[in-house]
Amino acid sequence: MEKVRKRNLYLFAGCILLVLMISCLSPLFFGDNITKVHLGNALQAPNSEEWFGTDAVGRSVFARTLSGGVQTIVPAVGILLFVTLVGSFIGMASALIGRKFDRAVFLVMTVFQSLPSIVLVIAIVSLLGVGLQQTIIAIGLTAWTKFAYITRSLTLRLKNEFYVQSAKMYGNNFWNTIKNYYVPSLFPQIVTTMTFNVSTIIMEIAGLSFVGLGAQAPSPEWGAMMNDGRIYIQEAPWIVAFPCIFLIVIILLFTKFGEALQTSVNQNYQS
Repeated sequence: MEKVRKRNLYLFAGCILLVLMISCLSPLFFGDNITKVHLGNALQAPNSEEWFGTDAVGRSVFARTLSGGVQTIVPAVGILLFVTLVGSFIGMASALIGRKFDRAVFLVMTVFQSLPSIVLVIAIVSLLGVGLQQTIIAIGLTAWTKFAYITRSLTLRLKNEFYVQSAKMYGNNFWNTIKNYYVPSLFPQIVTTMTFNVSTIIMEIAGLSFVGLGAQAPSPEWGAMMNDGRIYIQEAPWIVAFPCIFLIVIILLFTKFGEALQTSVNQNYQS
């Protein structure tokens, strides 16, 4: 059973890394085909030369789809790591410091959690201006509250446990208590939250690009590609279909990888 879990974990991680590697290397192989306009080749259906067809200005959908993954996945992973570290730190600090600081942090988290995250992101993007960077900032400013809320709740419970309160009796200073008592208990829950949020962040990045608030033309980001092709959905559905398929596949891969990672982490900490 343990071998099966590890095999699944490595399999899904390898698939994700393979997609990222192909996406990063695609500009070296396709060059100008990603962004250069070829009006004479516009709206060609998939064929032996253009496997995924061409878009409204003659660009290769195959080249753009392969190269666009890095503009969707890398920002999502970067945001996830950032909000995990920031949110976990704020949540733990709030619970340990307490008093007015804890009440202020809890109030901010409650306000953010009471509103749909996508509404907050759109509101922030409307203030900052459209673009992929603005989208990344907006998601980062809103997504940390999930990790802060969970970390705060668990830390409040842990600090009242007898074995944590008696840690000083065993020669543990503040930082050793954090390392030896809090982190082992918090880490599995943080990983679980991460696995459920990475796909959400990917969908938010692609979704905002699709409605014109995220990545802008001529970016091959998957949501932006779908936005470019939606007005041709009847006569040239391949412009939207292929980036959409890749988006669904990468979300499924991250979901399965998250489930395998969560199972592995829980088993390790239980043993």
